[in-house]
Amino acid sequence: MKATCLASSSAGNCYILELRNGGRTTPILVECGLPWREIISGMTKSGISVGDIQACLVTHYHGDHSKSIKEVAKAGIAVFTHRETINHCGASATALEEMKPTKIADGVWVLAFPVKHDAEGSLGFIIKTCDETILFVNDCKMWEANLSGFKPDYVFIECNYWEKQVYAQINELHKALGDNSLPCHERGEFKVKIKQLERNVNAHMSLAGCIRSLKKLDLSRCIAIFLMHMSDGNANEYEMKTAVEAATGVRTLVCKKKGGIK
Repeated sequence: MKATCLASSSAGNCYILELRNGGRTTPILVECGLPWREIISGMTKSGISVGDIQACLVTHYHGDHSKSIKEVAKAGIAVFTHRETINHCGASATALEEMKPTKIADGVWVLAFPVKHDAEGSLGFIIKTCDETILFVNDCKMWEANLSGFKPDYVFIECNYWEKQVYAQINELHKALGDNSLPCHERGEFKVKIKQLERNVNAHMSLAGCIRSLKKLDLSRCIAIFLMHMSDGNANEYEMKTAVEAATGVRTLVCKKKGGIK
């Protein structure tokens, strides 16, 4: 498999996976949370045309994952996602049933499973061809499905925030709010910031959560782990990458906010 990251953050997510598939390559999109023109540009730079893309998988309806879902479908690319996402976005797509294998392209099957996030119908994916198995889990706190029977060759997983960093910020902000002399406008800003940080904790996967989730998998043949959706102010790319690699023994890479994999 060849992976191309066009974007990976709360500002937008889009990935091109060129799957090994019985002696041929099958390119698919996973997420389309960028303006369509930017997705087209990213494909072009990767040497891929719209007509090459065989399918598009979308995890949920938040705009940073589904922004161009209508344009993708209009371009003739088959879109697969949860019914909640189809209804919310008003898109032309095929609804995936949870825990039921679905053929999305010639030789390519997907098993969609539910994940915990603050958007109804959020999904993770097991993507399979005759040559490889890929786990893709983005924008969620955790999943409960038993995936221990799969042996992924590649894992794409959210690693949104570093607990130490987030909880230290929350504590400092609460401490500041205890100061009665704090100006009203700053008090309002601090409350908003606390709410944002608490959403990170409640709806996204931490470094510790990422490692716990990975340890539930059979990584015996895993070639690489790709960390996605890192928070701008609450992640430490080097520390998180190093920690995951040390915990799993698998080569770990980071999908960058504005595209690229490092």
